Amino acid sequence: MKKLLLLLFYYSAIAQTDSTKVLEEVKVYVFEQKRSTLTTPDAFVRSTELKRYSSTQFVSTLNSMAGIRMEERSPGSYRIAIRGSSLRAPFGVRNTKVYWNQIPFTDAGNNTYISLLEPGLFSSLTVTKGPAAGIYGAGTGGALLFESVARGHSLNTETVYHSLGGINTTIDLSAENHRLFASFNQQEGYRAQSAVKKQWISYEFHHRFTNDLNIDLSAYYVDLAYQTPGGLTKAQFLADPKQARPAAGLFRSAQQQEATFKIKSFGLSARASQVLNNVWAWDLSQAVQVNDIENPTIRNYEIRHEPNYSTRGVLHRKGAINSDLGFEYQNGQMNSSTYGNYYGVKGNLTLTQNTHVQQGSLFLQNEYAGLTNWIFTFSGSLSSYWTEYIGNEAIFSPRLAILRKLGPNQSVVAKVAHGYSPPSISELRPSSGEINRDLKAENGWNHEITYRGKYAKFNWDLSIYQFNLNETIVVRRAADGSDYFTNAGSTTQQGLELSASWLITPRLTLEQSHTWQNFRFANGNFLTGTTPYQQSSTLLWKHPCGLSIMQNFQFVDYQFLNDANTEQMGSYRLWNTKISYAKKSWTLWAAVDNLGDEQYSSGPDLNATGGRFYNPSPGRNFHIGLQINLAYLR
Repeated sequence: MKKLLLLLFYYSAIAQTDSTKVLEEVKVYVFEQKRSTLTTPDAFVRSTELKRYSSTQFVSTLNSMAGIRMEERSPGSYRIAIRGSSLRAPFGVRNTKVYWNQIPFTDAGNNTYISLLEPGLFSSLTVTKGPAAGIYGAGTGGALLFESVARGHSLNTETVYHSLGGINTTIDLSAENHRLFASFNQQEGYRAQSAVKKQWISYEFHHRFTNDLNIDLSAYYVDLAYQTPGGLTKAQFLADPKQARPAAGLFRSAQQQEATFKIKSFGLSARASQVLNNVWAWDLSQAVQVNDIENPTIRNYEIRHEPNYSTRGVLHRKGAINSDLGFEYQNGQMNSSTYGNYYGVKGNLTLTQNTHVQQGSLFLQNEYAGLTNWIFTFSGSLSSYWTEYIGNEAIFSPRLAILRKLGPNQSVVAKVAHGYSPPSISELRPSSGEINRDLKAENGWNHEITYRGKYAKFNWDLSIYQFNLNETIVVRRAADGSDYFTNAGSTTQQGLELSASWLITPRLTLEQSHTWQNFRFANGNFLTGTTPYQQSSTLLWKHPCGLSIMQNFQFVDYQFLNDANTEQMGSYRLWNTKISYAKKSWTLWAAVDNLGDEQYSSGPDLNATGGRFYNPSPGRNFHIGLQINLAYLR
């Protein structure tokens, strides 16, 4: 422990980006206001270079952040873990709320199809880790806040070729207050039965009226289909990682059943905001999202229709005590029909289920900064969740945070917050088709201390926390391979996170993130799918001529694959390299992922039946891309 503390002290003394600018320039959304990271009560992380690692997915970007893990089970199938939140997620995002320009993208049933989002659309991502119990809800995992790029008069295009038989093309056209974005992505994949095809188009409109009244409109449509190769046993993984799940017993292979997840989604949203005077301001949003899903699996053939509506409003007041009072309401349905799957062809109807779900919250945030170098924050949210299967209950989740400035360049924050995450519709109604009326919402208290600062050419962000979670929801698998969910009792989640950056020279920057985790069930076993340590190190060199080289190293320690801790996956190391040459109107780049050709599984299936834990990730693979940026006059 002594060595660990000395290591942390060393990094905090010599690590983070640009000494005099970075933390002052980097602003994060805190309760819908942009703030310096030195004055935020929460552990927000902001990435302003989402395309530094890849322009086609978020995996490398999120995995460069402490406390966050994004896993790829197959192209198009992702799982995001914020401080171990993937424990209840066979895929996708659970107990974490996702917003796009302050509008909920997570549906009323608490499901988020993160694979729908197009990375090139966004300029930044802000992440809050753990329960905030405030304006973005009380979810035990936290929140992801996506922001679209700034508008201008420009035409940007990018074409990327992938060694795994893929091509990705984007067109981004902005004019005055309008923005049109379109993309096409296709890839054959590393494994058999792992091809993906995605088409996206979106339109955004912004207009500022008199009296500081702003109107933002947006619409999108996406057509996504990705094949699902299925999990392998360890022996199958080592013998041939490129194979899809073979036939076993009564079940045909993934290829025979043409296992595929197909989703067509469209959304409309409108947001109005106005500054009334130097004291009052407000904003109000409305959004509609409709998802149509077709999902042939090894076991069955499911078709779902999921319409969703959301509204959100916040009243802001500035004064001796800054206050934010607001509400959020969502209403949705999951209409599902399950059929037999006969070699990829829909068979006889076996089950029909129509579920209506509503959820809402009232929240209040008060902040007092009247004492020199002190900021006191108290917030709370009253959350309610209702379906036909669980009763309507109102849960109040408070939060208290105290921030102390240590001079102009350092601050320390102590906070305690309550988290509350009801089960999602897909957890109440899993792929088995059986409704779990006994599944309870998970809840608990998080205690956290954060120390941020900068000195000379070093910046750092250090957090230590303990989260005591009750009624922890975990995923299990039945004998036929179908998912189901259960409450596993209480868990204790302790962690330490360090982000640091060092401007070695004006051309050379070293960025580091380290995550230590000690997550355990009440019986002492480690939480399934969590790793005790993970690291990301990025060395970035830029030359005035436009040449830049990025070298990234990732280390992920061992993890247990089942709740009994009898199955363990070993650690792995990844080297990723990207070389770019940029001129005023174009950028040419080439990248190599998994340079060392490591054999690993980024997104294992937890508690898998028959030992089929492994979803092999690609070996050494290459990308080459050309980006063209054209600006034009009005």
